[in-house]
Amino acid sequence: MLFRSEITPMLDRLFAGWKSERPFARLTRSGAVPYKPSAETIKTPDKANATYFAGMAFAMRDDHPDFPALLLSNFILGGGSGLSSRLGDRVREQEGLSYGVGSGLRSSSVDARTTFYVFAIANPQNMDKLKAVIREEHERLLKEGVSDEELAAAKQGFLQQLEVDRTNDAGLAQELNDSLLARRTLKFDADLEARLRETTTAQVLAAAKKYLSPDRMILVIAGDL
Repeated sequence: MLFRSEITPMLDRLFAGWKSERPFARLTRSGAVPYKPSAETIKTPDKANATYFAGMAFAMRDDHPDFPALLLSNFILGGGSGLSSRLGDRVREQEGLSYGVGSGLRSSSVDARTTFYVFAIANPQNMDKLKAVIREEHERLLKEGVSDEELAAAKQGFLQQLEVDRTNDAGLAQELNDSLLARRTLKFDADLEARLRETTTAQVLAAAKKYLSPDRMILVIAGDL
């Protein structure tokens, strides 16, 4: 393992006299990039498994008022661990269509860009049914919302996950680094957790309807179809 006392002299020696031709400027990423929802197929002959991946991007930063409700929407749909999500329960346990299925929500603390995606791995012969079932569960979330019991369980599971993540040294170091980049302290995390606890079922439904329409996604399927 290299220590600072060893690394600093090495860097001084390697980069002595070097000057950048251009001043540093961070590359910003926008969630407002125009794109057309579409469905694409990539043929991969003789591959045993087929892959389903659908995603979208939209303009939102992680300090947006709707963000806590979106976090919980994703967690309930497919972001929870294993079988605790709707997609896990329906697609894998009830229908037996996928070896792995879930959803994800990624945001930025400095740019107004959030991405939402749904993924699954399945037998190529099951792909048509898999697409239909995922769509059905996605639309059911937007139509019916969630119950008080389901939301309470999601809050407990998500907050426990955040707590466990902070027990990992590497994860905590990354979180502190991200906070420095955004010029924040961990009070932002504490405030976000407080907002998560206060989120209502009505807010979850409204946020899902506003941002997570399946009609806005780009779907790519790869496999020996």
